[in-house]
Amino acid sequence: MIKFIFYYFLLTIVSFEASSHEFTPAQLEITQISESDYLVNWKFPINQITKSKIKFPEFCSSEEDLFPKRSGKYLQEIIELNCSESLKGSTLNVSNMSFMTDVMVTIRFVNDEIFQDYITSEKADLVIPSEVEYSNFSYLFMGFEHLLGGYDHILFVFGLVFLISGWFNLIKTITSFTLAHSITLALSSIGVIRLPQIATEAVIALTIIYLAYEILDKKDLRKIPWHIPFGFGLIHGFGFAGALMEIGFSGQSLFQTLLLFNVGIELAQLSLLPIIFLFIFFFTKMNLRNEFKTVSAFSIGGISSYWFLERTLNLFYA
Repeated sequence: MIKFIFYYFLLTIVSFEASSHEFTPAQLEITQISESDYLVNWKFPINQITKSKIKFPEFCSSEEDLFPKRSGKYLQEIIELNCSESLKGSTLNVSNMSFMTDVMVTIRFVNDEIFQDYITSEKADLVIPSEVEYSNFSYLFMGFEHLLGGYDHILFVFGLVFLISGWFNLIKTITSFTLAHSITLALSSIGVIRLPQIATEAVIALTIIYLAYEILDKKDLRKIPWHIPFGFGLIHGFGFAGALMEIGFSGQSLFQTLLLFNVGIELAQLSLLPIIFLFIFFFTKMNLRNEFKTVSAFSIGGISSYWFLERTLNLFYA
């Protein structure tokens, strides 16, 4: 009876949200075209239930686009903004933000100054400094939240832990996976190699299915070859690059942007490991380690199979 409750409870948790929708930040790009005129490019996710609303400073008047256009995962709206004063030193506000939709803000001034920052649902007000110094540190948070907001990435890290035995193997696995997705993230971001994002997401789901199969296999965990996580990392790197392309670059310091985005991804992965190991330790103490592993493998395989079918169909109907 206890094991039945355990199975039901675990399956309820992992099946509560089988959606593969990732964290998709809204994008607010403001370009100054004259002393008083600005052109606003406002892109918000299609899957957002309620549209977020921008509140500009009181000394600005805006002419909104009544017919937003679809651009990938976003609806794009062009707004003409006229301000009697400079936006420097003023405050922007975004209301009606959902929990999983933050806003990436980029402001380009006529003197080639670029201001970039991040608006979250907890901090809806953004103060534009009077003296602008360019910083792309916000890409660190973008990388962190991209991984934690992508359920497929979380499921992948969760499943990978079951294939690791010992700290040396853990370090080897993480190093090879990190190196691999860093390579394809960089190559794809600079345009050397690019794959269609929908196809990439389907293949990522397929790697998770294979991961579930490996978890159920009774092989010696110490003999997991390094090229398995390395190969997975190459594929996932294209997925990370697709997300970064959707967020967009400011055009300055490409190397620093890639580095910060990648570091954010790594910090998110490392933050997941203690939680996963805590679950494994807890169920081991309850003498349910094998059951936990089996149910997790079937759950990972089932959810990723659904994602694979969904994403494969999107190749033909997107």
